[in-house]
Amino acid sequence: MSRSLLLLLGRHSVQSLVPATLISQVESLLENHRLQHAADLADQERRKQLYGGANVDEVEKEQLQYIYQRIGFQCFKETLFEDAGKYLFEGALDPRVLVSYYPQLCGPSNSTEDTVDMFAGVEEHMPTESSVEEIIAANLVRNYSPHLSPNTREAPSTSELREVLSLAAEDMLESFLRKCRTRRVLENQGLGGKGGKGEAILTTSRQDEYAVVDTVLVKLFAKSEKTRDLYALVHEPHHIVIPEVEPVLIKNGQYNALCELFQQAGDHEKLLEVWAKLIDGEWSDEDVSDPVQTMVTYLTNLNERGDRSTLITQLTQKWALWLLPEKRAPDQGLKLLMSCRAPARVGGKRSTRHQRNQSTPNPDLIAQSEAEDQQLLHRLREVNPSVALQYLEYLILQRGSKAQDIHMEYAMACTDELLGHLKNDEGIERLWRAKASSYFSSSTSSLLGTLPPSASSSSPTTSTSTPLPFISYSASTTPDSPSKRVRLKNLLFLQASGLYNVNAVKQRILSASEGDDKKGKYKPLLALELAVLESKLGNHCSVLECLVRDVGDNVSAEAYCTATADNGPVKGGGRQVIPTHVCRMIADTTEGLAGWKDIIVATQEADIDSKALVQMLLEVYMSVDDTEKMMNGKSNPQKLQQVQVARLLNSQGIYLDVCDVIQTFPSSWPMHLLSPFITRSLLRTLHASHEGQILKMVSLAENWDVKERTWAILREEGFVVEEAAEGGEESKEIMDEANVILDKKAVLSSSEPPVDIISDFKGE
Repeated sequence: MSRSLLLLLGRHSVQSLVPATLISQVESLLENHRLQHAADLADQERRKQLYGGANVDEVEKEQLQYIYQRIGFQCFKETLFEDAGKYLFEGALDPRVLVSYYPQLCGPSNSTEDTVDMFAGVEEHMPTESSVEEIIAANLVRNYSPHLSPNTREAPSTSELREVLSLAAEDMLESFLRKCRTRRVLENQGLGGKGGKGEAILTTSRQDEYAVVDTVLVKLFAKSEKTRDLYALVHEPHHIVIPEVEPVLIKNGQYNALCELFQQAGDHEKLLEVWAKLIDGEWSDEDVSDPVQTMVTYLTNLNERGDRSTLITQLTQKWALWLLPEKRAPDQGLKLLMSCRAPARVGGKRSTRHQRNQSTPNPDLIAQSEAEDQQLLHRLREVNPSVALQYLEYLILQRGSKAQDIHMEYAMACTDELLGHLKNDEGIERLWRAKASSYFSSSTSSLLGTLPPSASSSSPTTSTSTPLPFISYSASTTPDSPSKRVRLKNLLFLQASGLYNVNAVKQRILSASEGDDKKGKYKPLLALELAVLESKLGNHCSVLECLVRDVGDNVSAEAYCTATADNGPVKGGGRQVIPTHVCRMIADTTEGLAGWKDIIVATQEADIDSKALVQMLLEVYMSVDDTEKMMNGKSNPQKLQQVQVARLLNSQGIYLDVCDVIQTFPSSWPMHLLSPFITRSLLRTLHASHEGQILKMVSLAENWDVKERTWAILREEGFVVEEAAEGGEESKEIMDEANVILDKKAVLSSSEPPVDIISDFKGE
């Protein structure tokens, strides 16, 4: 405020001589288009306020802001955009006012209905045009019309100049908004450091301004392909209005930035739609190198949250099913289905299968879960049948489903897949036949190799080495292939599960053929599968015949008869053609079967003991049916029978009775075969007898020892005399009789010998 020390008093007025104010000087310079002088004067005043050392009140600050805004808008009208942006920023102009001159960048966040506080003098001198384009056009007309033909709008030179000025205007706006954003960050940091609440108050009061700055910056960065600046803005705290920038980002191919914004906003549906278009190739962005894995990871993380909702589960299932077609990523889609069907994490850890088994099952929840699984399986079959089979495997192995229809569907699917390999590829059929023949020959040769050189005159002896079961032999010698994994998986499931229709699976195998003349053609190849199914049906004789005659697997046959649990012989358990430890070993050593390593093999209650089964196996060995076929005419069938019987008698003789064996033993066979068995049986009988005698003597000695140690104690304690209850006539008579007897005994004298009253017996 200027002061005057000189007053001039007139007749009708009072005049004063005062120096011109800063505002009046600047306005005078602006009226004369001396913009640089006005700017120098404003800069001089600004330096005075900053470095003058005097206290600057709010009025002086607003006065300087007014001056800068007046200069800035004057430069803006004259298309001096770089200077205009600098002076408008120094004047602390609300960004929404400047953005309003760029209608192509405006949106709902910068509505015409918004109100902004402005200096009255500044508002009067603002450009009257509604946009930068109109300001540029008016300036061209003012400076070049009528010197350009046909007119300033259509002349080539002015068209190029118009484009240059438009780019300069956008660059000015970008620079202005960058400075506004930087100033905002610094102000918020300062306010936050003073109490922590200033930032929140400031953000609330100027939220619209922040939204305009950030949103327009995103549009400018996307349009000018400044990807690095765009990513920096998106990753910092911002107030971007996503619906406004979405079409701009899509138009300019900035899909990664759009995904980041959707992810920050938690808009899962739109985020996944963008990734879906990237996966299908409709859109492309080099910054999204693997959209499939990105989508799967994002949905998996959503499902692993402890607060997972039903909407998240439904969303995951929707996009997992979308990924299942072969042209996309069926394996990744299946992983998503498994993650959304698995229990949510609690405290950062997923519940283990043991914990789920220990918890009390809720029948309603189980029924609901099974219904959901069936619905999902129906949709999987429509989209990708192979994935449906993998999901069935997941339900059985990972979820531990006990639904019979699920087990039955998986059993039939595995069997059909196995038969499909045999039907569609003759090479697989030849390979499996060769493996079966090779195993049978090696097993037979191993048995016959136990005969000494003079086998014709000597008895066969047993082999010291135990051959492998057929399934172990096949798994270790067959090259890795899908058909191998399918067969092993089928065998493991048929043995482990007890919830499928055994007869239906058996009939499917037996009836698999291309014509009536080839019916049952796969029965010799799939004899082990049939043995497993027969064991489920309790047809033990058929099991042993399959193992011995069709497969030549004597090891599995004997193990089936003498099955033992972890702690001894099976009691009340079931018989297993493929023992549990063999199942786990095969799953552990075969690629692609790791999920079967922890499988729990189901057993049925045993309806026959080991003794009867071993006797049954002995009868199978002694039968001569099909023996010549097994030997292919290369060896003496009787020798093979003798070796098998001798091996069984010597290894499992504990389960056999000597009398029964002798009765079934052919009369034409040499007795040398029975000698070791009879000797061991007699030794066991003698051993049991001696052991019983020893135990009897030990027990007697212990009884005498107890009597010896307790005799002194009983003597000190004395005898206990039990008296009859009072008041009974019968008891009284008994007591009286006892007293009489005692009295009679007391009268007898032990000192005098008895007197013979018959003096001479012969005399009579």
